[in-house]
Amino acid sequence: MPASRSLLSGKLTVDSAKRGHNCQHVRSHRIEEGDRRLKVPKGRSFEHFCVACGLNIIQRDITKLRELLADLEDE
Repeated sequence: MPASRSLLSGKLTVDSAKRGHNCQHVRSHRIEEGDRRLKVPKGRSFEHFCVACGLNIIQRDITKLRELLADLEDE
């Protein structure tokens, strides 16, 4: 039976920056116009992360999800 819910937000996306700005995780990381970025919903707006930070965030969450999966499968 498939689960009816997802832990991931449907609005979590990768897009291209329309203008240059700083990454919201590490301010010294610059996202230039046209660069890919991770777009994460926060309230009624979005936070934008550079590729390096986005990859770190995703990898950390994959690790957490694998741990949760293992905990559920152990029972």
